[in-house]
Amino acid sequence: MRLKIQLIALCAAALAGCSDATRTTAPALSAGAADLNTQTHGVEKYVAIGTSISMGWASNGVYAASQVVSFPAQLRFGSVPQMSLPLIESPGCTSPLIAPLGAGLRLSGESAAGSTVCAPNGDGVTLPTQNVSLAGALTIDALLTTPATAPADQPWYARILAPGMTQVTAALSQNPTVVSVEFGGNDILGTSSGLVVPGVTYVPFAYFAQAFNAVLSAVESANPKVLVVGLMTDGTKLPALRRGDEIWADRLEFAALHVDVSSNCEGSDNWINVSVKSLRMAFAGAYAYANSLPNPVYSCADVPGTEDLVLTPADITTLNTQLGQMVDLAAQQAAANGYAYFSLGALYDRPDVKPPVYSVISQLTSATPYGPYVSLDGVHPSALGDNVLALAAAHALNKTYSGIAAHTDDEALTSLSARLVEPSLPSTALAQARRFAMEHKEMRLPACMLPGGCSVSRSSALR
Repeated sequence: MRLKIQLIALCAAALAGCSDATRTTAPALSAGAADLNTQTHGVEKYVAIGTSISMGWASNGVYAASQVVSFPAQLRFGSVPQMSLPLIESPGCTSPLIAPLGAGLRLSGESAAGSTVCAPNGDGVTLPTQNVSLAGALTIDALLTTPATAPADQPWYARILAPGMTQVTAALSQNPTVVSVEFGGNDILGTSSGLVVPGVTYVPFAYFAQAFNAVLSAVESANPKVLVVGLMTDGTKLPALRRGDEIWADRLEFAALHVDVSSNCEGSDNWINVSVKSLRMAFAGAYAYANSLPNPVYSCADVPGTEDLVLTPADITTLNTQLGQMVDLAAQQAAANGYAYFSLGALYDRPDVKPPVYSVISQLTSATPYGPYVSLDGVHPSALGDNVLALAAAHALNKTYSGIAAHTDDEALTSLSARLVEPSLPSTALAQARRFAMEHKEMRLPACMLPGGCSVSRSSALR
């Protein structure tokens, strides 16, 4: 068994020169790909490649209802109808979390701790469709990984790609005239586990850059209009992350759930992945209470070398430095090659992207614990968040390419934001939160709720 980062390194060596700031030679496509010089004229054929953000992954899972509101699916070009999609039947693959989080359940009825369900594609789906984006995909996976070579914990590859195809070959086989390219999130956001180690929880920038440039070069061979999607520049904007001093400020709510907040949280500048740690602590508090044990202690201190769900200011600097490099590369490549460009900052840099005050009781009982723009995993967009991204994508395309007539299916959806204000918690919320915690006192959540896990060094034989 060998580390995935070794595969990245070998591929990077094979793609020597790919880190140049202009177009590069594309890697060879798999045999049997369609004639890539043939394009449909007069009608835009839009294909999306990318990660969970483009796929429609939400609330730690994916199925048809989330796929149809992904930002690529909300884009339209003139009178061309919605792109074809690899719709996955309910309850999904994996099955998404359902509100409220305190219920500890997924759409399938499985525990929030994990899902092994992978429902089939819906009737009439022929692979590949126009959205071949994949949750958990590293940038290099777009060039190398097929359903047969995908990690065992990513069964959705077989619901998105035809046998033998990678994202790039699946996209180019459809003779697209418009391609969106959205990569990099999985290369860096494994650091949300609290373990910040190059080659383990994130892909070093040099390897990302070579893979990213090679993907753009491969896409260029079809001569489409290209939309490059950059990352946000500040990882702390994720609603899943809250400062340690915010945990301290909420200590009375934690105490009501039989959890003692450590004094090391007071004034703490560390960032806590509350999407996992706070739920773990609430369930641990219920377990302790039920078994006459001392209250567990919620610590905001970093434990070096572990997936402790705590990011120090130094960790955040490392994260944001690489995010900045990745954003700069994407923007530079777009500018150098005349591509359209927008960043995920269109959503995550919004001042209202997450609730202004953190509340563990709200996290357990609210229908929108991370705000109206972000789904129940604290990272991926909700339908409203996807609409924000779709509007930004349409604007970028229209600004760059005349006559493309990009728009969204329902631009009026943005007006929902004014009405999606989280109501005050009912007086019964604490009792409900206690009941939820007690019902799931045995639950042990994994350290990472990102698709495919937080490690980029997942075991993989070199192929």
